[in-house]
Amino acid sequence: MTLLDAVRVDLQGVSVDDLVPALRRGQVSDIEQVIDVAPLADGSAVAAVRLVDGRELFIPIVHDAHWRRAEPADGISTAAFDAPPPLRVEHVNAFPVLDALQERGLDVDMTNDVRIIDDAVAVKWHFQRTSGSLIGPRVTAHLSAAGFTEMPQPLATLIWHDDLVATADRFLPNAEDGWDWMLDDVRRMLTGEGPAPGWAGEIGRLTARMHAASARPTSVIEQPLTHASLARLGPHYRALLDEPLDPQMQDAVQRWRGRFTDACGVLERPRDVEVLPIRRDLHPGQFLRWRDGIAVCDFDGSPTLPAELQDLRGPTAQDVAGILRGLDHVAIAAARRVDDPVALTHARAWAVEARTEALTAYRDTPDVPSLDEDVLTALESLSPLHEAVYASRYLPRWRYVPLAVLDGGW
Repeated sequence: MTLLDAVRVDLQGVSVDDLVPALRRGQVSDIEQVIDVAPLADGSAVAAVRLVDGRELFIPIVHDAHWRRAEPADGISTAAFDAPPPLRVEHVNAFPVLDALQERGLDVDMTNDVRIIDDAVAVKWHFQRTSGSLIGPRVTAHLSAAGFTEMPQPLATLIWHDDLVATADRFLPNAEDGWDWMLDDVRRMLTGEGPAPGWAGEIGRLTARMHAASARPTSVIEQPLTHASLARLGPHYRALLDEPLDPQMQDAVQRWRGRFTDACGVLERPRDVEVLPIRRDLHPGQFLRWRDGIAVCDFDGSPTLPAELQDLRGPTAQDVAGILRGLDHVAIAAARRVDDPVALTHARAWAVEARTEALTAYRDTPDVPSLDEDVLTALESLSPLHEAVYASRYLPRWRYVPLAVLDGGW
C-alpha cells in the first residue's frame, strides 16, 4: 500500500472538523477526496484534501495508530522546514537556536493554523490552497532585504507545487493582535477607564515606513516601483455588487450602489498609477503590539480577490484605505462591547479624528512613495462592499461591521 493509499484509508471517513483549525470548525464542507500527500519526516506528512465545494486544503498529519491531523503536542512544525522533495524549502534568514522544541497552538488566526516553537518561532500552516499564495512571502523577503525590521523576521517558506504550505517567522514576545489591543483601548475610552487612544499616528507612520522600504531595490525584487493600470479591479468590484447576500445586507449595499459604481469608474480610468510591493488587505489585525512596540504582520493578501488579481504590486492607496477603514471598524467593534446606547456615536467621533491623524502622519513621513488621492477615495468607498461580501462568504459574525458602516452615513 502506498503512502497516499494509507492516508486515504485513514482520513476518508473522518469528520472534516477533526482535520481543520479550531476556529474553522463548523465552517467547512465535507471531504470529497484526499488527492495527494507529501512526507515531512518519519511518521509525518502534509495531505492535500479536496472538499465537496471544490476548495482544497493542506493538512499537516501524523501517524501513530493511524494517520490523523497533527496537533501542537506532536511537534512536527520544526521538521517541516527540512522536508524532502516534492516539498521545497526557501530560507530567508537563519533560524534561532531551538533547544526544547516545545510546540503550542495559538488560536488567533481566523484562516490558518499557527504554532509557536520554544516561544522563538511562529509557524503558520496555511490551511487553504490559494492561487497567488507565494506573493506574501516574497514581499516579506523583499522587505527584510530592504532593512525593514518592524515586522516578524521571516525565516523560511515551505512550498508544494508552487503553493504556500507553511511559513516560519521570529515570534514576537508578548504580542497582542490589533483586534484585541486596539479594541480594548477604545473600549476603555468609551467606558471612562482610559484616555482617548493616541496611536493612530504611529499606525500611519509605520505603514509609510513599510512603503518606503518596499520602494527600495533589493536582490529579491530589483525593480519594485513601476506603473500599472488598475482597470482590472473595476469589474471585480462590480461583480461583488451582484453577489448574493442576505436581505438585510443586500438592502444596505444597494442603497449605495451609485457610490460603488462611481468608485469603480475611477479605477477603470485609462491611466497608469505608481505601484509597488504592498501588504494588501491591511487591517487592524495585522498590527501587533508587542514588548518592543508595534509591528505589522500577516502578508497573506485579500481572500476575496480572484487569482488573476492577486498581484505582487499595488498602489499605496490600497494599504492606506485599509488602515483608515480599519479605524472605523475598530470603533464599531469596540462600541459593541460597551453597554451604552451612545457608545457608537462617541466611537465614531474618535474614529474621525484617528483617521485624520493616521493619514497626516502617513503623508508627513520622509521618503514615502506617492499616494494617489483619487484612488484612495475610490478604494475607501469600495471597502464596505468588500467587507459585506467577506462577511457573507467567510465570517458571518463579522456582518455587523459592514452593516454599521453602510448604515452610518459614511
